[in-house]
Amino acid sequence: MRVEIGNEPAVGGMKTSMRKAYAKVTLLLTIALIALLIANNLIYYFISKDKLERQEVDNLKSQAQAINNILEHSREGAAYVERLVGEKLRADALAIRSRLDPDIRGVTNEELDALARELAIDAVTLLIREGDAFVLARSSKREEIGLSTKNWGLWNKAFLELYEKKNVSAIEWGDSLDHYWTGPYSVSDTNAEEFFKYGYYYDGTTNYIINPFVSNASIRQYEQSVGIASIIASITASDPSILEIAGFNPSAFGREKVVAKNSSGQTYTPRYYAPVFFGTNAYARDELDKREIRRAIETKAITSYKADVNGRTILKTFIPVFTDKINELGLVTDNSVRELEQNLNYYVIGIAIDYRDIQDRLNGILLEMGMIILLVTVICMALLLLLNHYFGRSKDQTAIDAQTTYVDEMNLLFNNIREQRHDFVNHINTIHALAQVQKYDELRAYTQEVVGEIHDINQMLNIGNPPLAALIQSKLVQAQRKEIRFTYAFSNMSAFPEGVRSVDFVRMLGNLIDNAFDEVAKVEPERRTVELTGAIEAGRLRFVVRNAGSIDAAVMDRMFEAGVTSKPEGRNSGLGLPITLAIVKRYKGTIKVENDDGVTFTIEIPVAS
Repeated sequence: MRVEIGNEPAVGGMKTSMRKAYAKVTLLLTIALIALLIANNLIYYFISKDKLERQEVDNLKSQAQAINNILEHSREGAAYVERLVGEKLRADALAIRSRLDPDIRGVTNEELDALARELAIDAVTLLIREGDAFVLARSSKREEIGLSTKNWGLWNKAFLELYEKKNVSAIEWGDSLDHYWTGPYSVSDTNAEEFFKYGYYYDGTTNYIINPFVSNASIRQYEQSVGIASIIASITASDPSILEIAGFNPSAFGREKVVAKNSSGQTYTPRYYAPVFFGTNAYARDELDKREIRRAIETKAITSYKADVNGRTILKTFIPVFTDKINELGLVTDNSVRELEQNLNYYVIGIAIDYRDIQDRLNGILLEMGMIILLVTVICMALLLLLNHYFGRSKDQTAIDAQTTYVDEMNLLFNNIREQRHDFVNHINTIHALAQVQKYDELRAYTQEVVGEIHDINQMLNIGNPPLAALIQSKLVQAQRKEIRFTYAFSNMSAFPEGVRSVDFVRMLGNLIDNAFDEVAKVEPERRTVELTGAIEAGRLRFVVRNAGSIDAAVMDRMFEAGVTSKPEGRNSGLGLPITLAIVKRYKGTIKVENDDGVTFTIEIPVAS
């Protein structure tokens, strides 16, 4: 009773200390796991953000490609309308030929005026050859009379080929039909603000080339209804994030401006040399635009860049377009004949998009993803804390139980030592008295008993594991109460091996000794013997527990199963041996049972030398 009371403050204080230490470890572990979750989520956030940005850019490229297809169809439609106009002009030229004198001298300007009104065209001009050029001899547009084609470059070449061969084949631009050629819409020779579609017919039956022409009103009407300008306006209106769309001319963009003069001396930039074919380029970063346009043509792939322009962050995408030909042609500059490229078979569509809209969409997606991550994190943390609390309580209770056992066993050992010390004076007095009365036989027997008792204490103290020594002492006390002869012997046990937990071996040996005590209690008092030996040999820790009696065969086969016991029902749960086996396996050891002339349990566990 005295021991139990004395132990309560120590055990209670130990419990409190253990709880505090465990709480600190739990807190540190929880903080580490939370930090790991946060770091993992941040990494996932930025990886996802980068991936979403790439996906958004890819979506924009796909959108830009779709816009390109629409624009290219519109451009092809405009080219088709232009070809129809050219074919009509050929039909008009045939009608004019049938109505005029084949000799230029028999034709008047007034006749051309009447034919222009009758055929609903803008004007008719007749060209006659003078050397290597042609002169506009008759015209319903009087200001053109007398102009020469000498400085008209490739146009003049086409006239010469048509006049000599009745067809145009060497010139790869424009459209050629039988005895007929028409160039693209071109600037007027008398007014640089006007553009006309010119047709030229010559079959050799006249001494002049018939040249009917119309303004670009039909093309403008097409453009206003379903042309490129209309489509761009519709696209930008339906999607406010698209700031502008432009068709870039790679051969002219970023280069010195080309200026030409018409026959009246008026200056203009030929459309073939316009840096932007259609649309606008208000959101311009010239060097970046030039670089990406060149890269798009060289790689034949969509390119893009992100930059701050006009107070906005924009994403500008460039799509190379390769087509049959673009019918535009430059003429004369700086008073010299310069024959330029006949055809340009590529251009680049540029689409400028407000990146704030992309960022807003990304932020929305990332916000939703962040909320999901946060929710999952909170759930994971809650589950972690619940599991930690559950297992923490279980571990805490197990540790407290083990420590309580440890303290109880140690307390019994120390109480025994105190009693031995307390009785030491009595032993000395008794020995002195027996010596004085010369009772030497009694003195010899008494001192042998005292020496044996001290030898038992020293034997326990020589065990290099105090909890194990305490266990032996407690079992000696139990054995005395139950009239059991409990003997023990240890060798090489002064230094207990590292890596072996005291709690585990107290549980293993305690279970085996308790089972042995229960078994010998069934036999006659003179046969109630239990032996325990322990040793460390050849890198193995070995314990042997022997007792008198035997185990039933039915129990022997299933003794390590939970719930199997040979004790009377209600006295035990049958968990001692399964727990012992689990501990032995944890240390990669073995346990052997022999049921011959008594019961013997042998445990062997490998240990470091």
